[in-house]
Amino acid sequence: MRRTLPIAITMTVGFIVMFRDIFDIPEVASWVTKYIAMGNTLSSNAAAALGFIVLTRLHFRRIISRRNDWKYSATLLSCAAAMLLMGLIFERGQDAPVYQFFYQNIAIRSGEMVFAMLAYFVASAAYRAFRVRNIEATLLLTTAILVMLGGITVGNAIWSGMPDVKAWIMNNLGTATTRALGFGTTLGALSQSARNLFGLERGYMSE
Repeated sequence: MRRTLPIAITMTVGFIVMFRDIFDIPEVASWVTKYIAMGNTLSSNAAAALGFIVLTRLHFRRIISRRNDWKYSATLLSCAAAMLLMGLIFERGQDAPVYQFFYQNIAIRSGEMVFAMLAYFVASAAYRAFRVRNIEATLLLTTAILVMLGGITVGNAIWSGMPDVKAWIMNNLGTATTRALGFGTTLGALSQSARNLFGLERGYMSE
């Protein structure tokens, strides 16, 4: 049952959505869209609740056993409980001024800080990727330099045609590459969807 039921649900929903997209029947399309949206909302909320429970259990055990960096776990659970209580207590919920104050000034700012720290790792990875070792790396480095110079005033000061070079690279080479990647991604998504639809892929069942 643990394997059969998820596969049966996946196949049923998949074929219903395919039927809606293939056959232009307004009544069926509206019915499917309505209940698929309800199912997505229900499953998303259930997954969020389950994730919160698992996260709480994991960090609560870490606090009880006084493992390494248990203070970070205490901070995480305290902030999560505070935000949850503020969302439940205040009349406007997540639109309440107090909730928005903490969300905008703590949660958002913390995320921006993490992304700012990641910039250094991205710069380090770019340095390693742009090291000239072969002809492909040389072409990549040359293209990157031209695009960067075409987007700043220094490049325009060096040569007035640098922005045009950047535009040509982005509109021709960049567009062609993006379309090729999109085509490959679409084929990969179709094959993965077919595997999920016919029960060949069971990764979503933790197998």
